Amino acid sequence: MAAVQKQAEYDIVLYGATGFTGSLVAQYLAEHPEAPKVAFAGRNAAKVRAVRERLKNVSQERIESIGLLEASAGDEASLRRLAQSARVVINTVGPFSLLGGFEVARAVAEAGGRYVDLTGESNVYHRDVQELHELAQKTGAVIVPSSGFDSLPFDLSTYFAVQEVKKVLGASATVDRVLVGFHVEGSMSGGTLASGIAMKDHPFALQYSHPYWLSPVEGKQVLKPYKWRYLPQFDKHGSFSPFTAHNTRLVYRSWGLLEEAHAPQAYGGDFGYEEAEVTSSCTAAYLASTKIQSFPWVLKYVPLFDRLASRVLPQGTGPSLEEQEKGCAVLRTLAYAADGKTQCLSTFSVKGDPGYLKTAAFISESALTLAKEQAHFSALAQRGGVLTPATVAPDALRARLAKYGGVTIGAADVSGAQDLTEVLRVHP
Repeated sequence: MAAVQKQAEYDIVLYGATGFTGSLVAQYLAEHPEAPKVAFAGRNAAKVRAVRERLKNVSQERIESIGLLEASAGDEASLRRLAQSARVVINTVGPFSLLGGFEVARAVAEAGGRYVDLTGESNVYHRDVQELHELAQKTGAVIVPSSGFDSLPFDLSTYFAVQEVKKVLGASATVDRVLVGFHVEGSMSGGTLASGIAMKDHPFALQYSHPYWLSPVEGKQVLKPYKWRYLPQFDKHGSFSPFTAHNTRLVYRSWGLLEEAHAPQAYGGDFGYEEAEVTSSCTAAYLASTKIQSFPWVLKYVPLFDRLASRVLPQGTGPSLEEQEKGCAVLRTLAYAADGKTQCLSTFSVKGDPGYLKTAAFISESALTLAKEQAHFSALAQRGGVLTPATVAPDALRARLAKYGGVTIGAADVSGAQDLTEVLRVHP
């Protein structure tokens, strides 16, 4: 059982404030209405200080209240100091497989602290599970990787769709299938590209296979690469996406943790997860899927692809703030109950680029949930371990995302609806 966390100097320490996404998180935390006690950390003190000095729309007093720490993934002593100084550590330094993602998480687990990161690298998450889950349970630490667009919206959308089924049918109801359709308008940064390229040496992580790689429970679903899926909640066809392989594993970790714990929120033993990104037509879905599914092959067989791609989009670069403000994300998640009749729909929508501007909100509110919402922790979170957004304090996180992050999450019973797009005019 996790004890009440000891007093720390800071509510949140942001490790990686000098990076592209890290600087967005730094700005979000500095402007936050709750004014949490924050420190920025990195291996170059001058660059970290410069991030603090570049903050906008905050008072000089607020700027000066933000601490500065030096830490490096290659310096274990500095990571221990970082972990001990914070109630929660946010790690935005990727690629996580190359730049010490595991080492930072381990330092927090050893200290009995709390941790969130942005990894979409299944191989890194798998190592966290294998080497840190039991350690975190012993120390009371709560480790929550993948708390950005990879894969918080998909995990929470699935959770709330399933819970809506239980609200309609009763707590013992189970779900056989969840289908997530999503539409995204956004751009790519050099860091995201670098993380994809970093998995060149871990092709297994990129493959749409082994859905239960991160789960403590083995299920029944066998994954087969697809070129399109029909999405009735959009009345359109959807494609495979760069997020699909990792999202699927993350959602199945939530499923497995809840099943193993016999939690009242458990989805059901026959649960299956599917997702697709909305496209304009079946042909467009086919072409998009083919392109994305060829990425592992290109990495392996096209000489110098990784170097050329990194030159086109160098790490540390990304879309302008104006471009990010034009972005958006809409997820519509259908849960099909085991009774064969009941269908419930959850919606998750946000204005702003979900991979950058709004990922700053996703991970910051995840961290603040860990720092401030212990009264709402699930039994799993009270015990500690390597968990997921949906298995820590999902209702508290949902409320924080709505209040501070500009995220709208809803759910409704849509059983018997002939046209889900018409239903969504009533339940957007």
